[in-house]
Amino acid sequence: MNDTLTITHRLIVNPLYRRYNGADFVVRSPEQRVADRMEFLKHLSLFARLNDAELTALAKDFTVRHFQPGETIFFQGDPGQALYLIEAGRVRIYVQDDGGQEISVIFLSAGDIFGELAAIDGLPRSASAIAADETIVHVLSRERLRAHLLASPQLAYNFMQALSVRVRYSTLQVGNLTLHDVPGRLARKLVELAQGHGRVTSAGVQIDMALTQSDLASLIGATRESTNKALGNFKRGGVIRVDHSQITIVDPDALREMGA
Repeated sequence: MNDTLTITHRLIVNPLYRRYNGADFVVRSPEQRVADRMEFLKHLSLFARLNDAELTALAKDFTVRHFQPGETIFFQGDPGQALYLIEAGRVRIYVQDDGGQEISVIFLSAGDIFGELAAIDGLPRSASAIAADETIVHVLSRERLRAHLLASPQLAYNFMQALSVRVRYSTLQVGNLTLHDVPGRLARKLVELAQGHGRVTSAGVQIDMALTQSDLASLIGATRESTNKALGNFKRGGVIRVDHSQITIVDPDALREMGA
């Protein structure tokens, strides 16, 4: 598909692309764009119970960026100068060891924030972020984030709650790595992915993302070989189905028990 056809295809089938890159973006006034962004923000828990004036001020300060699948948003070690909020798509957060080995930390999707730690303390990024799908993010500079947190006690409280959720998740992940073997870690991760990205089908709960064995190994801190072995056992036991990197959980109760 040549560049012209690619752009035409996106304008037809992808309303987000039209909204931020096509004719829709051109014809919409700055006021309409702020209103769109405000409508998006008001439905997120991070901005719950904020008044219209606070939401409007935030909507004016966020900027929008568009990333293609596989495009890096920031690298580990980069300056932490902004907070990111996903409107559409998925973002993979990962770290690299000294040998260049990647370990995935989490997949994030619409409504999730990332880059929040560096945006608060100003230290270099502790992880890298890459778009897993075509992704739209809203970006708020560290300076403007600080100003809004100081001006709105409710936003500051909401932000602390969001950080608390992230810390609890990290604690659970550490416990998962230290207290469970590879099959147990894989079972828990698949349940987690199903809860966050699952879609109910006639065959079971399908995890709505393509996951390779390397992806799963990276997410649970295991080798590809041991992850492949555990996946094979799950398939033979009728707990999951795998079709072209698409995983469907056939027996969620059995999977939960394996990860208990």
